[in-house]
Amino acid sequence: MVNTITDRSGSSDKVTDKSTPLRPSLWKGRAAILVGLVLLGITLRHAVTGLSPLLSDVRAALGIGTAGATMIGMLPTLCFGAAGFLAPVIVRRVGAESTALLAVVLAATGTLLRPFIDSSAVFIVLSIVALTGMGLGNVVGAPLVKKYFPDRQAVMVTVFALLMQAGATLPAMTAIPVANTFGWQASLASWGLLSLIAVIPWTIELFELRRTGPVSTQAGASATAPAAQNKLGLSQLVTSPVAVGTALFYAMASLNIYAMLAWLPTILQQHLGLDRTAAGVAFSVYTFMTLPMAFITPLIANKMKNPMPLAALLAAAGPVGYLGMIFGVGPAWFVTLIAGLAGGAFPLSIAMFNLRTRTPTGSAAIAGFAMGIGYLAGTLGPLLGGWLYATTGSWVTPLWVYAGTVVPMSVGGLMMARPGRYLEDKFV
Repeated sequence: MVNTITDRSGSSDKVTDKSTPLRPSLWKGRAAILVGLVLLGITLRHAVTGLSPLLSDVRAALGIGTAGATMIGMLPTLCFGAAGFLAPVIVRRVGAESTALLAVVLAATGTLLRPFIDSSAVFIVLSIVALTGMGLGNVVGAPLVKKYFPDRQAVMVTVFALLMQAGATLPAMTAIPVANTFGWQASLASWGLLSLIAVIPWTIELFELRRTGPVSTQAGASATAPAAQNKLGLSQLVTSPVAVGTALFYAMASLNIYAMLAWLPTILQQHLGLDRTAAGVAFSVYTFMTLPMAFITPLIANKMKNPMPLAALLAAAGPVGYLGMIFGVGPAWFVTLIAGLAGGAFPLSIAMFNLRTRTPTGSAAIAGFAMGIGYLAGTLGPLLGGWLYATTGSWVTPLWVYAGTVVPMSVGGLMMARPGRYLEDKFV
């Protein structure tokens, strides 16, 4: 018997061994999607990390006070959270590809215009525009991988997670050198050019979809799953153990990681007595760990029938590091390295968006739900630590509270990772 694999262009590959079907080419019939996903992944954080090193310049130029700067600091998680709830609705109405195009258009518009506006209010509005676009992109990446790369989900999720981390690191590294050469406005706008370029492949993909018709979802999806796709609103998601568990896991990860990004250098100096240079080194170890964890976590998760042990390890990593800080055990770089292993929680969640759903629509629904709740929790993380420190005058209490999140995060991981349970099955 001869098996045939047909791509969107109409060409086919003949397979003579039905037990070992030929793996489709990575590029064949999906080049625009591949380029679009690469550009989408690397442009989901530059409006955040590219601004931080230049914030003093922006404040001086626009007359932004402490309250305005605080608001700007809270915008990323608030916008990402709001976009998380909004994205699945948009995906159901216009499709994942159109949502990706909208994401990069908003990101490019806000990023390219805001440095050249002589108004703090308009600067904040354009920041919201850019961050909302990036929030939509956060959600739509996993469903697009599920739809177009069912044969390479582990690799493509890993690539997407790595690009997100690179897109957070590189703008922060280049912000000051570019500003010193071309000025802070050019530096702040520069990464928006990539978002603008990303409009091209997504536009090409939409024209291709209109020409050839929609791409079928991956083989092996439940025959009844499409009937469930229209039943994945918020009222259904809150009753799903898979969705609730994923959201809880993502929320606790966000609360901890954003708290550490805000307060870890201060904790290292005030609680452990490190000088500014040593604290900077230890903090850089913490942030660097997101890169290797983004690489290995999705690959490991896709190899495991039950990823619960991996979820539990990531849930415990941060608290173990916090205990090392509380009791002063080991060198600072080592405890921050241990705590930094928790950075694998985000790529694990992205992998689980696809591993615990049957359809791209289900992936978008659970991704939006988890990110919506998760990023709002991320907003609370720094506020909680600052309030506890102001109340107690010590970082011990905040660290104990953060360490206690190992319990709900592990419970969420158990609900999320349970094998054989898929989001859509409950609503068929």
